[in-house]
Amino acid sequence: GPAHQDNALRLFGAREEDVRVTFYRDHAGWCPYCQKLWIMLEEKQIPYRVEKINMRSYGDKPKAFLDKIPSGLLPVVEIDGNMITESLVIMQILEREFPERPTLPEDKFEAANVLLKLERQLFSDWCGLVFRPSMPGPLGARAGFEKTLDKVDEALGSTEGPWFLGGESPSIVDFQYVSHVERMNASVLYWKGLQMRGTKRWANIERWLLAFEARPTYQATKSDYYTHIMDIPPQYGPGYADKNAAVDEAVAVIGGEKSWRLPVSLSADGLEPLPESMNRGEEDAKHEAAYKLIANSANIVKFACRGMGEPGRKHSEAKSVRKCLAYLRDRVGVPRDMSYPAAMQLRAHL
Repeated sequence: GPAHQDNALRLFGAREEDVRVTFYRDHAGWCPYCQKLWIMLEEKQIPYRVEKINMRSYGDKPKAFLDKIPSGLLPVVEIDGNMITESLVIMQILEREFPERPTLPEDKFEAANVLLKLERQLFSDWCGLVFRPSMPGPLGARAGFEKTLDKVDEALGSTEGPWFLGGESPSIVDFQYVSHVERMNASVLYWKGLQMRGTKRWANIERWLLAFEARPTYQATKSDYYTHIMDIPPQYGPGYADKNAAVDEAVAVIGGEKSWRLPVSLSADGLEPLPESMNRGEEDAKHEAAYKLIANSANIVKFACRGMGEPGRKHSEAKSVRKCLAYLRDRVGVPRDMSYPAAMQLRAHL
């Protein structure tokens, strides 16, 4: 079947005893470096096992993992008993060990290196924009970030098709970019009021994102804006919010004040676009949310009760229930718990 958050073993027609790869990734789907590898493993259809490990930002790591990887850093891939760290190194080794369905053509090495350096520049400019107070003017962080986005858009526009290196499918370069661009979409909108999606200025980036969103290999890994706004600060530090109308609107929509309402309104041209390729309809989203609640109901009840703090019977049970439901609503994560449409239905109903 297609990729899914709950997969523990992916065979792609192989025998289980022949699986050479174990993929260690984070439980919550927060880690952008894990996401890159997850997409690559699925695109190349490399048989693999999954071991989920906490990130330090939300939990302790098991001793058995720390015995193998003292740093505790994710992601890790184990190939034939050898533990490999650093996502880009892992991608290169996977490409060498599993040459079927190539993701880095030999004649594209030089172009790939140039684009990978540009990705690091984009990441650096994003950090300078989101995690520091804004400086206005042509030398400010926003201007620098937008200028680098222009370069990325130009690079995407220089090839036939949507991908950085051309071809019919994404490459290592595309994997390297997409997980952080996904987080940039959410964070620069929420904290700076900058909309990257659906603009003429970055039309090639939009085409590239839509191409990814049409692939089941990416759909399974994709988060939503709210989850990213919640998961970025524990990993990178707090974002610095600008004071403008665009930020106010983004905070109201992403934070739920204007969007966690019935009927839920999701569209391809919304502030957080839901492409047609990922929109299975309202009823499907409701059924998914209900199934996820029912399937894990015992643990969900215990988790929601954390909203009341210390154990003990309260005088006002109605207020207690409201607090517990709000606690649960605010912690529904994508893709960990369910898809974006299903999460929006559950948040709105709660």
